[in-house]
Amino acid sequence: MGSDSSDGVHVFSPSTVEGILLTLAIGSGNASGGLKTIDASPVVADGWHNAFAALTAWNGRYWLAYRRGSGHTARDGVIVVSVSSDLLAWEEVALFQTGADDRDAQWVVFNGRLWLYFNSLRDGLFAIYASQTEDGRTWSEPERVYRDGFILWKPIERDGLLYAGAHRPGADAERGAELVCSSDGLAWSQISTLRAGRGESETTLSFAPNGDLTAFLRDQRQIGGAILESRPPYTEWAERSAGVHLSGHAAYTIEGVTYVFSRAFACDPPIESDAPRSALPAEIDQGTIVYTYEEGVLVPYCLLGPLHENHDASYATAIVRAGRMWAIFHRARHRYEGTFRYKDAADLLLAEVPLKK
Repeated sequence: MGSDSSDGVHVFSPSTVEGILLTLAIGSGNASGGLKTIDASPVVADGWHNAFAALTAWNGRYWLAYRRGSGHTARDGVIVVSVSSDLLAWEEVALFQTGADDRDAQWVVFNGRLWLYFNSLRDGLFAIYASQTEDGRTWSEPERVYRDGFILWKPIERDGLLYAGAHRPGADAERGAELVCSSDGLAWSQISTLRAGRGESETTLSFAPNGDLTAFLRDQRQIGGAILESRPPYTEWAERSAGVHLSGHAAYTIEGVTYVFSRAFACDPPIESDAPRSALPAEIDQGTIVYTYEEGVLVPYCLLGPLHENHDASYATAIVRAGRMWAIFHRARHRYEGTFRYKDAADLLLAEVPLKK
């Protein structure tokens, strides 16, 4: 079950990182394109590479999980769990480390328990781990779930079941994205293949009130992402272009409005969404953007922090507190110059995002 603890921090040790494409064109000579920019303040800024976070509310407190490592492509990542009562002051309460490169923390509240999923890279192969807690103090030993070679992305609960996108990294023709489901959080099974053989990557799900399911998919071959739609039992999918880039993205529906967080680049002149990823210039302004999803269209809503210089950013995660939405995302301290560094630093930032009236 749980492991030894020191200074209140529990450490768990159960007996080529996928390339992150930095692209999105908002197409404006003005770097922000006239979008409102939301100020952000540091949450974690200690010189480590802190990124790929997950944020949730559970048992009256806020829970943050993220990868901490020497750098973006360093193989020493661990998952840090911190807790807060106000989103400002955080206490580190658990540390998960498998001995591999642990990354991509994912939270979901299921059957009254808080579940943590994360993906671990060892010798070029990913594995998915799950741990759970009833009280936030004692955590189950991380267990491997689903299939090795896959990455689990953004699990969500619907009608007593968990659903998630699971994608297989690799060469474009070997990739694939699946819809997977679980009734207990540990045993996962495939429902359908969303798409395969065309550069599939991170796939974020969003349910409509009537049960229709939308999947926002990152495409490693080109600048633009894809939107796929299905109805129960989710075995057939209709696909169309997202019209914008999707990566490190998350989707939340609040008071009937769906918000999609992703990465943004200012391109002047604009780059078509079906252009190859190689079309993105090296000198470009990068940041984190929020869209609203309205009648099947991703509409730019606001920017989180600066859209200035090519600093790796995004992987936002959000919760609602007292009628307001709060998001945490990361931004690297160095410029992206064509390759990620083995040793570098990234900070986690907090922003209050106004809800759409």
